[in-house]
Formats: sequence, structure tokens, C-alpha cells
Amino acid sequence: MNRDKTQLFHAGLTQEETNELSAYSFSTGSLPIRYLGLLLMHRKLKISEYSPLIDKLNGNFNFWATKSLSFAGRAMLLKTVITGMVVFWISTFFLPKGCIRRTESLCSRFLWSGSIDRRAQNKVSWKIVCLPKDEGGIGLRSFRCWNTTLLLRFIWLLFSGSDSLWVAWNKTHHCRTSYHFWVQQESPMQTWNWHCLLRLRDLASRFLLSKIKNGQDTSFWFDIWTPLGPLINVLAPADSGLQSQLLLPHPRSDDEVTLHTYLFTLAMPSMELGPDSFSWVTGAVSSSFYSSSKTWDVLRPKGAIQRTAKRIWFPGATPKHAFHLWVTNLNRLPTRDRLLSWGMPVSPSCCICSNRPESRDHLMLSCSYVLILWAEVRFRLQCTVPTFNTWSELMEWTCLSTVGAPSVLKMLVTQALVYSVWRQRNNMLHNQSLSPPLVEFKDVNRQVINSINAQRNKKKFKDLMCRWLL
Repeated sequence: MNRDKTQLFHAGLTQEETNELSAYSFSTGSLPIRYLGLLLMHRKLKISEYSPLIDKLNGNFNFWATKSLSFAGRAMLLKTVITGMVVFWISTFFLPKGCIRRTESLCSRFLWSGSIDRRAQNKVSWKIVCLPKDEGGIGLRSFRCWNTTLLLRFIWLLFSGSDSLWVAWNKTHHCRTSYHFWVQQESPMQTWNWHCLLRLRDLASRFLLSKIKNGQDTSFWFDIWTPLGPLINVLAPADSGLQSQLLLPHPRSDDEVTLHTYLFTLAMPSMELGPDSFSWVTGAVSSSFYSSSKTWDVLRPKGAIQRTAKRIWFPGATPKHAFHLWVTNLNRLPTRDRLLSWGMPVSPSCCICSNRPESRDHLMLSCSYVLILWAEVRFRLQCTVPTFNTWSELMEWTCLSTVGAPSVLKMLVTQALVYSVWRQRNNMLHNQSLSPPLVEFKDVNRQVINSINAQRNKKKFKDLMCRWLL
């Protein structure tokens, strides 16, 4: 054992015992220390102790700020690199709310401005961004809810019979049986992480289901082993008449009738049946394994299912076009009608045609500039492309497949056209320069061709080139 690389940690020893240990020439260490990048400690994290995570995030964001990244590119970095870094911490600690808020604030700034040094107008709230794509978000995850989901796994390890050292230590010192886990009070002698697990007991009880065998490891009152859930929430202990022989009085309520009926369906506990077993129930499906994704799906905030989501995020879509159409579909583009509603002193006229007030529907559907683009689309598709009066009519049209114009081709064209129109609008606003509509359609045409060509080996894309060009 290398003395230069080894430290000795001890607690609860007398001075004489400490002096005896010092004879081994090991240096004495003190908590907190860092192991595999994480702090080993017994109390709540201070700001200075989770600052390495924030500093590492800042370093990545500042490096990426020098790159020309689209919104879709930034979202992908958040979903992969940043989430992976944060998960490394939240799978071990219950991070303080301040740390979570700071982390999500940095992510939001980077997503919408490309830099963490300036505050951009968030087009979509972080709460919606963290919804799944089919519910109107982009599939990022709320770190607070994800933190809770990952910590519930530790409670599952206590009940699942895991042979890990962490489980063995906690069963020796904290909860010899499931009953001790459910009834114990928080104590100053316990670690902060253990306090966090105790505060998750009510939540964990929704998922843990016990299968009675010998009855030794299941709490009658606190574990879920009947259809009624934890009996402590249904029957008052003083009223149940529970004896050591498990004698119950005549039922006086519907819940007691249900309990009596269920007890008659159970076999008597027997040591010959072996130890009780626990399963993790998510969405009425019982499993002998812990699934963080299924648990997350139960705990996360829910949104209404969006019918157009599958069309916006369809396989093969150009990521930056799909992201822009997602923002447009939510009507979160900073068009002048919205700027006026925020009290900003701007002209209401359309930046391109200057004939009518600028709104999303006008800019994408009825502006004289975009009408020429839609006329070219109508000629290329050789199908009925109606004059759209509202945005919902456009989205309904893209969902309908015909022999000459499959919905995939319609959505490719719509995404490219909407992206190009918004780019020209901004070019006119900031640079007073506008490409002629027929010139701009050549760019739309090139984007559609490139998208089809990149996915040409996929079944849905094989015939699209012929239908678009001929």
C-alpha cells in the first residue's frame, strides 16, 4: 500500500487510539474528499461544493459559443453532452434547488442565444421545452424530476435484495427491515442523502408492491401488498383490531370488506415459501427490475398529445427545419404583432410586403411574397394546394397523403419554405435586403432535393425525387 497515495479516515476514536493509528505513518484525511469526480460527504452540498459542475458546464457552453450552431444543434448538445454531465451528479446526490435552477438557466440561455453571457428572449418556456415531442416539447428532461427519478432507484435497491455494499451497510445501520424504513424519523446522526431518501418514502410507496411468501420482510401497515395500497392510509391501527395472530373484527366499511375478501385469496405465509419479494409497478405493469425511463414517465409533468408532432419530427426531417417549424407551430416567432403585444414600439406592418399587419399566418400564408412560393410548390407537386387561410389548415394539409404528394414530401417542402421565408424576413428587417421570390424558391428546391437525397435509401423517400422533379 502506497503511503503517499493513501489517507486514513476515522471517527469516534479516543486520543490514545488515534495515536496508535498514527504509528502506521498514514496521513489523516477529512471529509469532504473527491472520488471519481464526486464529493464524498455526509451533509447537504454547499454552493462551493457543486461549483465544479457549474464551472464544467460554463466551460462547455463558452467553447460552443464560438461555433455557428443552429437551434437544433444546440438542443442536441443539451440532450447528450450536458445531460450526461448532470446525470453523473444527480444519480448520486439530491442537488439543491439553487444548483438545479442555475443549471437549467444556463441550458436555456445557451439554447436560445447560443451564449450564456447574454440573456435572450426565450421563445418557448423551459417547462414546455422539457415535454416529450409528441406533447409539444423537444424531449429534454427537467433535471429536478429526473433527479428524483434516479434517487428512487436507491430505495428500490433496499427492497430488491441487492447484494451491494451500500445496501448491506444501510440495512445494518438504518433499516434492518422494511418496517424500520417506513417508520423511522430523521435524525441529525443520519447523512443528508439518507434524509433525502426518507423524504421520498411517500412517493416510493406508489411503486413498490410486495408479494407475500414468509411474511417476514413485509410491513403490514406500510408496504403495498393489497389492492388498497398501504393500509396505514386506509385503516386506523387502533380500529383494525390487529393481533399477533392477525385477527380482524367484522368489517364495518367498504375498505374493510375489500381487505377481508382479499385476505381469503391469499395463502398463509410460510417459511417454506422463502423470503418475500418486491416488484416495481409503473403504469399498472409490475416488474422485477427498476426502469428509470418508465418511472420518469409516471412522475414527469404531462402535456396534451399534439397531432402534428409526428409530422414535425418525422424521421428524415432536416433538424434545423424541424426545430424552426416546431417554434412556428407554437406561434412563438417574434413577429411584429407579438412584439406590439409586449409593448415594444415597432411598426405593425409586414417587414416584407408592408401592406398588412405582420403575424405568423400572414407571413407564412398570405403575404404577396410567400404566395409566389406556394404557387411554385403547387406547380411542382401537381396536386391541389389550396389557399390556406389559417395555420391549422396548412398543418392539416401536410398530414394528408395523396398518390402524387405523400405527406412526407409535403412536410419537407413546408419546413424548407417556412424556414426560408423567416430567414428572408429577418434579412429584410436587419439588412434591408430581400431575394426575389423565384430566386428564393431555387434555394427551397435545393434544400428539398438535398433532404430527399440524404434519405434516398429509406422506403418512404425512394420515390420522392421523381415526384418532386417530374
